[in-house]
Amino acid sequence: MKPTAAISVGVVVCLLRAGAASAITDDQYRAIGGLGELNGIALHCRYLDQTRRMKRALVEVLPRRRALGQGFDDATNESFLRFIAEKSDCPDKAAFDQRVGEALRVLERAFGRSINEQ
Repeated sequence: MKPTAAISVGVVVCLLRAGAASAITDDQYRAIGGLGELNGIALHCRYLDQTRRMKRALVEVLPRRRALGQGFDDATNESFLRFIAEKSDCPDKAAFDQRVGEALRVLERAFGRSINEQ
């Protein structure tokens, strides 16, 4: 699932307000928003192992800027609330794990850093 325009715009606006935009590319915005979207689903479906996996990756990869974490949190909240409002069904766990894996590879490429998933 690709991040929606609303999530991407929300992440960009949050980062612009915080003054962090000069160091962050569009691909990096999308990678953070995409993970936030998946995190909202994982929280709703109680796929807590995937939530931990995503948060560990963010800590490893993202520069230490509050605005970046806030962008992830905002995308997570939007996704969680939309999932409830749309009365969506939880995705198959194995398929969801693969989606998270792909989103993490996107994050790695966007920030040029590898994630250590031991």
